[in-house]
Amino acid sequence: MNIAIIEDSGQELSLLERCLQSYLSSRQVYRVIDTYTSGEAFLENWPSKSYDLIFLDILMEGISGIEVARKIRETDSECLLIFISSSKEYALQGFEVRAFDYLLKPLSEERFQKTMDLCQNELAKHIRYIEVKESRTLVKIPLNEIIYTDYYNHYIQIHTGARLIRSYQQFDVFSPLLLCYPQFLCCYRNCIVNMDHVDSVDKHDFVMENGERVPITRGNRNSIYQQYADYQFLKINGGI
Repeated sequence: MNIAIIEDSGQELSLLERCLQSYLSSRQVYRVIDTYTSGEAFLENWPSKSYDLIFLDILMEGISGIEVARKIRETDSECLLIFISSSKEYALQGFEVRAFDYLLKPLSEERFQKTMDLCQNELAKHIRYIEVKESRTLVKIPLNEIIYTDYYNHYIQIHTGARLIRSYQQFDVFSPLLLCYPQFLCCYRNCIVNMDHVDSVDKHDFVMENGERVPITRGNRNSIYQQYADYQFLKINGGI
């Protein structure tokens, strides 16, 4: 799960991040949590980076949380938006941008957990999966949790944020399960990256969000660079 917190109070931001880490760790949910101390800082990265869930403080110096939400909705209609505020008076404005919830400060742990349970249920409706056999067990893997896959000793190795899943099958049989989706790219012999989890690209490798490096084939390097650039362009312009 990709999550952003936009909050100009360092203390409130740290508290919310701790609550999220605790909740998601207890449920073994892979997550990347980015924090921003202003709406302007967030918009510098938006929409090149997409999120499943965004927490927004409403009253911030500079651009307000409501204004940031309006910008988000220009290109993303599915991301869950949760406002956090010390006042109820802006709740109606939240409906204008289809806010998922509105939390009052100071945060109530019980209320927060209830909201997160609802978020999990809502996101699960839209998550796509693949199914593979691990040993003799059929495992369902959300696409957004797959960082990259490779092939070793007749096993497909699926690298997720939580763990490594190994499935005994041929790459040619497995690869169509992923390559039918636009975010997946075969960048090297028997290697597939999830471009939503690429942190950066250098001359030889994709550098993934978890710090691992996935090689880019030398003979097809320019084409792979172009496919990655095209995908990022489509994301930024709302084409995906």
